[in-house]
Amino acid sequence: MKLIVRLLLLAMMTTSALAANDFEPTGSVLDPFLAEVHREVLPNGLTVLIRPQPGTGVVAINTWVKAGYFHEPDEIAGMAHLFEHMFFKGSKKFPGAEQISTELSRVGGQTNAGTIYDSTNYYFVLPREGFERGLEIQADAIINPLFDPEELDKESEVVIEESNRKLDNPPAVSMERMFETAFTKHRIRRWRIGSNEVLRAIDRDDLIAFFETLYRPENIIVTITGDVSVEQALEALETTFAQLPKGALKKERGAAEPPQKEFRYGRSSADIQQGYSVMGWHTVGVGHEDELALEVLGSILGTGRSSRFYRHVLGPDAASTANAFNWSIEDVGIFVVQASFDEKNRTEVDRRLLREIERIRKFGPTGYEMQLAKNGQESSTILGMQSVLGQAQALSYAEANYGYRAIGTRLVELEKMTAEDVQRVARKYLSPDRLTLYHYTPEEAPALTPAEAREFVTGVIAGAKLEKEADFEAPAVGKPLSPAKAAAEPVELKLSNGATLVVEERSGAPVVSAGVYFRGGRIGENSSIAGITSLTQRVMRRGTKTRTAEQLNRDIEFLGTQIGTTTQPDYFGFDLTILGRSFPAGAEILADVVMNPVFPEEGIVEEKHQQKASIKRSFDSSVQRPFQLLYSSFYGNHPYALPSDGYELSVEAISKDDLQAWWRQWVVADDALIVVVGDITAADARKVAETHFGKLPKRTTAVRRLPAPTPPPAPVVTVESRQKKQSAIAVAYPAVPMSHRDWPRLRLLQNVTSGLAGTFFAELRGKRSLAYTVFAGESARKDAGTFIGYLASDASKEAEAKKALVEEFDRLDEGGMNEEDIERAKAYFAGSTRISLQTNASHVDDLAEAWMMELGLDFTDRLLGTVSEITFEEMTDVASRYFDDELLTMAVVSGNAAQ
Repeated sequence: MKLIVRLLLLAMMTTSALAANDFEPTGSVLDPFLAEVHREVLPNGLTVLIRPQPGTGVVAINTWVKAGYFHEPDEIAGMAHLFEHMFFKGSKKFPGAEQISTELSRVGGQTNAGTIYDSTNYYFVLPREGFERGLEIQADAIINPLFDPEELDKESEVVIEESNRKLDNPPAVSMERMFETAFTKHRIRRWRIGSNEVLRAIDRDDLIAFFETLYRPENIIVTITGDVSVEQALEALETTFAQLPKGALKKERGAAEPPQKEFRYGRSSADIQQGYSVMGWHTVGVGHEDELALEVLGSILGTGRSSRFYRHVLGPDAASTANAFNWSIEDVGIFVVQASFDEKNRTEVDRRLLREIERIRKFGPTGYEMQLAKNGQESSTILGMQSVLGQAQALSYAEANYGYRAIGTRLVELEKMTAEDVQRVARKYLSPDRLTLYHYTPEEAPALTPAEAREFVTGVIAGAKLEKEADFEAPAVGKPLSPAKAAAEPVELKLSNGATLVVEERSGAPVVSAGVYFRGGRIGENSSIAGITSLTQRVMRRGTKTRTAEQLNRDIEFLGTQIGTTTQPDYFGFDLTILGRSFPAGAEILADVVMNPVFPEEGIVEEKHQQKASIKRSFDSSVQRPFQLLYSSFYGNHPYALPSDGYELSVEAISKDDLQAWWRQWVVADDALIVVVGDITAADARKVAETHFGKLPKRTTAVRRLPAPTPPPAPVVTVESRQKKQSAIAVAYPAVPMSHRDWPRLRLLQNVTSGLAGTFFAELRGKRSLAYTVFAGESARKDAGTFIGYLASDASKEAEAKKALVEEFDRLDEGGMNEEDIERAKAYFAGSTRISLQTNASHVDDLAEAWMMELGLDFTDRLLGTVSEITFEEMTDVASRYFDDELLTMAVVSGNAAQ
């Protein structure tokens, strides 16, 4: 396993002026990283972790409070989450309702927060120049919250909208209802957002009591990572978080859960397109000696295309999705299996899931599966820390639960783990008599009684004729390449067949990200073959001339990565992120997928099933569905109107010959782009690219370029009714492609209107409590563009929400924004752009888009300069010209107020 990740952290290691206190090596590959962490307990009891990384240009500040849903009394369930929302609603130094978000935006920072069962997490990521200001803002929000009663009333309604959104989300609903069925006493069984009645009844005194008993220094960890020194961070902490009074920590916990000794079953139904089965078994709390083995068990069963569930549970007559994971939280744990499917396949899905669980209990995992899971978990741990925020959150979580050094010691334990350890926990915890099974079904689906469900489970286990899983040899990894000596500007090169290669050398973590892209694809589709580009990409990963689908998955996942896909309106492609030393091996597999697909009939059937299931799930999405309707109305007969996955009928009609012809038409050197970014020299990148992609063929048939689409000449409104809590509203105005001179101003308008400091957020969510989710922004294609808006509101407020959303667009040219909003948006755009480009993969995406849109490889740098010079007058002019109600297109997925 160390072969896969040994070098990953070397270049992330920098020498800080003040190293970690008495660091003791853990024996893991992360020791150099952990040795750079400075840990200190301030006089008030607050724990501080600081990990400098000079040269990144950005800093993350993460406040981790060891208090969540488990620590609120039953009578005010949901308060922890409401408290998190009130963090952003004013403090002593920053009393305005949106002032905290606005002040952070002015220094280019991003912010968010999250509440879970045993913790609450607040984070800022910002340019290094804004570090002291960001720390001041976050500390004052933690130390001196106002809890303004008027704002509390408004924010309670926002959280209720969030709850409604979650009730319209089938995976979330089915999961939490399984928890409610599986547990009889523990607080995990509660709907964690809380009931509407309780949320509306929570008052300021409740929040103050929660704050005074749980937001105490000894219950808080502040982690700072990125381009800041230890000395600078400690000096800033002295005047901020060090001022939090010690107080008296009082951590209330609910009743303990008795052991589950019997099978449990639950069921409910809703207006959904696919069914869900969720299985759960009680396990252990965080830090238990069995926790890590349970995590590996979850990886073997449900993570990746080499997992047991992917290979044995998914299929046209079974599941569309299936996953497994163990969740250990404070004093409780649960192992979860969740699958989605066409309702007619429910019995077969449950049977296959139960058989795979019983099979691993009987025989345990293979040696190959153990190594694969170890490689995947270790790589995931390390790759997740490429960004400063990823580092801060990983360190905070580990410190809160085990001590931050456990990031390393757990990797050591992982390497020592055996197949017998995993089989032992599978037998110990996943027994059928301790199973909870929950069915979430479409309306009118037949129902089982608990007795019938128990009889079914017992029958499957008793009648299972199980065989041991086949073992496999580990694939070769390959020879290392020369690392990049320093960061360099992207260079554009040509391969012998005319394909374009773009290479950006980035010294740092020894990781390489790469992608191969092709201009076209979806732009050539029509309604009868809608979804063919996506289906072609799916089936290309189902086998090549030299590898079966299983061999492909095994070979690439053993390298600690997977091949991803991009399917944009104007181009498509494949990508991966991998250790630099494994890049040649990964590039060979990537090229095999691109150059040598065989489109096996079985793979076509299976991928059609997956794609049609994805189409059905999109109908249940409160975001995807309204935008499908919106673009269909706006773009009419143009390919831009078509959903990326197509329609069930169009996908079903596509043949093997169609897929092969589509591949031959579009996967050609003429419009091919290979992008390589990371710890590799341009010479080595060119050698690898020429070796593996130099044989891409030239195009043999001409491609007809379509005219740009024409927007509707008059307002269009499309409405679809569903039995949902919320109505989801999407609007679009005709705009321009990214190449147009007005596009940077429209892009800046996105930062004016959206985000926690945006004008739409302040008015529609902050002041009027109409929505939890609201945003606006540009949505450009190569030959056209739109400016979109979105809001999801309680179905009873639909008429008000539609009117309010349009009014916010109408106000942008007169009173809806001011010069201060423009300057804030500029700072935020500059900061968020720097933050977004921390990883190699983000650079690949940025370069691919710029090249495919014919904007120039330096487009982002030029855009930053252009945006910095935009005036208020230019912004109001653009708003007045583009946001014309006579050209508005609207789509509404209308909910039912009686729900």
